[in-house]
Amino acid sequence: MAQPRTVYVTCPMCKGMLEVNTENGKVVRHFEARDKTQSGDALAEAVQAARCSAALTEEKFKTAQEKEKHKLKRLEETFREKKKEVEESGDTSRPIRPIDLD
Repeated sequence: MAQPRTVYVTCPMCKGMLEVNTENGKVVRHFEARDKTQSGDALAEAVQAARCSAALTEEKFKTAQEKEKHKLKRLEETFREKKKEVEESGDTSRPIRPIDLD
């Protein structure tokens, strides 16, 4: 069985990963060390990030919901105004349909 041509070792200086060629002992690649989290508990930080994300999503949803409510009120008000204008003008004719233009 053939031996692997490279091995991976942890750099004693920067705690990064080194890819070393076994034939000549030279470093082929250097991978930067991952930043250690302050608390050291990656799972707890992931849960916290998910909670923050959920809260942000909920806030965006509520904002969009409020905008839609205001949008509906504006449309209803505009409809009432236009309906009132038509009633005051006394115009009872139907609008021209696009199919009638042919």
